[in-house]
Amino acid sequence: MKKVLIIILGAILIGGGLAYIVFNKIVFKEEDTVNTKVVNAFQIGVFSNYDNALKVADRNNGVVIMDDDLYRVYVAILSDKEAIKKVSSYYEKIGLNYYLKEINVKKEFIKEIKDDEELIKRSSSDTYSTINLDVLNKYKEML
Repeated sequence: MKKVLIIILGAILIGGGLAYIVFNKIVFKEEDTVNTKVVNAFQIGVFSNYDNALKVADRNNGVVIMDDDLYRVYVAILSDKEAIKKVSSYYEKIGLNYYLKEINVKKEFIKEIKDDEELIKRSSSDTYSTINLDVLNKYKEML
């Protein structure tokens, strides 16, 4: 009888411990996704060498972001679909090849760039570069 009781108690402890670990992983993942949002980054290159990435970024009014031992060059980061469409057509018009990369940002960043996105939607393509550079600098500050 003692052996059976010890086995049942051990099984309950092991099961409870595993359930606790799994539950904590799920809860922490949900909390992380609650505070973040997916936006689109206009990426024009990925480099293993920082100097090469910096040259491309300077030439195209972009910024260099380090990600997993690689240097990514972004020229815009936007969340508004209309703004993304306008900037996409502008880059296609000037012949800039880009890749729309989905990245996670804090929700505060979205609030920070709402005015910039409204400016893009209401302004001419001549100002996109300046506005995008402002958004990119805000992104770098939040990293």
